[in-house]
Amino acid sequence: MVEALSKQAAAAFIDEEYDQAIELYTQAISQSPKDANLYVARAQAQIKQENYMDAVDDANKALELDSKLSKAHLRKGVACFHLDEFESAKSAFEAGLALEPSSTQLKTWIRKCVAELDDEMTDAHANGSVPITPAPSTAAAASSADRSAPTTNPAAAAASKPTASSSDADPTAPIAPSAIPVQAAKYRHQWYQTQPWVEVNVLAKKMTPERVDIKIEDQALHVVLRDPSGEEEYTLSTDLYGKVVPTESKYEILGTKIEIRLKKADGLHWATLEKSGAKAAPNYSNPDIERPPAYPSSYAARKPMDWDKLEAEIKVEEKDEKLEGDAALQKLFKDIYSNADEDTRRAMNKSYQESNGTVLSTNWKEIGVKKVECTPPTGMEAKKYGQ
Repeated sequence: MVEALSKQAAAAFIDEEYDQAIELYTQAISQSPKDANLYVARAQAQIKQENYMDAVDDANKALELDSKLSKAHLRKGVACFHLDEFESAKSAFEAGLALEPSSTQLKTWIRKCVAELDDEMTDAHANGSVPITPAPSTAAAASSADRSAPTTNPAAAAASKPTASSSDADPTAPIAPSAIPVQAAKYRHQWYQTQPWVEVNVLAKKMTPERVDIKIEDQALHVVLRDPSGEEEYTLSTDLYGKVVPTESKYEILGTKIEIRLKKADGLHWATLEKSGAKAAPNYSNPDIERPPAYPSSYAARKPMDWDKLEAEIKVEEKDEKLEGDAALQKLFKDIYSNADEDTRRAMNKSYQESNGTVLSTNWKEIGVKKVECTPPTGMEAKKYGQ
């Protein structure tokens, strides 16, 4: 039964009936919930329907069942890429490439991620959102300028003059970025969610288990990263928007990030990661959550459309439609071809193609033993293309 459903789903996918494919894969999964390949296949259909969050969820479930499934890493990477989670996408593609080193598809996706991350960095620098390394002290800068520039250089002479006081400064003049002592940020975090999960990614490269402390509580998350000497370098400690299930939550240390997956205790859509007064949007696809109350309305609901009946009516109309001219002739040929046997169809195809559309015969015994010559209508002359 599962195999039959899987084949039907694959056929629906090929026919670009992605909603039907998702439904059939869901039925197959309900009968075989431990089959990782079914989740991978449904993830692909979810991607085609742009249900990227659901695709990530399916890919993660497949990896829980079989972490060596490179296609699951691929599906997760593609979905994350479309969610603009390029770091997560790149990590997923790299994990897949480690399992399948010859995959040109995975290599291509990794290059796309690198390009997007480079663009993000370029945009961040252009917008001034990337912290700038503090400039050297005034004394060091002056010493460097003295060594590198002649004393007759006007710019060097101006640099050696005392800086104007705040009362003398032009209030409209921009402040030089190098004069702002901002410490460069080494780590940062990002998050996204699906119906059952909240995923928090702490972007930190080459971390080891000894340098990472993570504690997950009912409604709190604590993350501490340490340097090789044991000193704290980064702390993320926050009360979460909603409750989670610590026993079903987990984290994984990857090459470029720490991936923390928090299992939601309910089906709510979180408004923020941190606890706030923003109202959550309930997920009414969960049968345990009641529908919102109905309010009076002047709108009269229409009866559901009987699509099978409509299709039958259209076919009857097409059959009874009276056509004229070329349209009637084309319909005649179409009806003959659709109701013909194999030899008749072969005769029609061969005669039409070999005669450049000037002959259409249904007699295979005659057409099958010779080449059909081009026979132009009376009063017309056949010429080769380009003459």
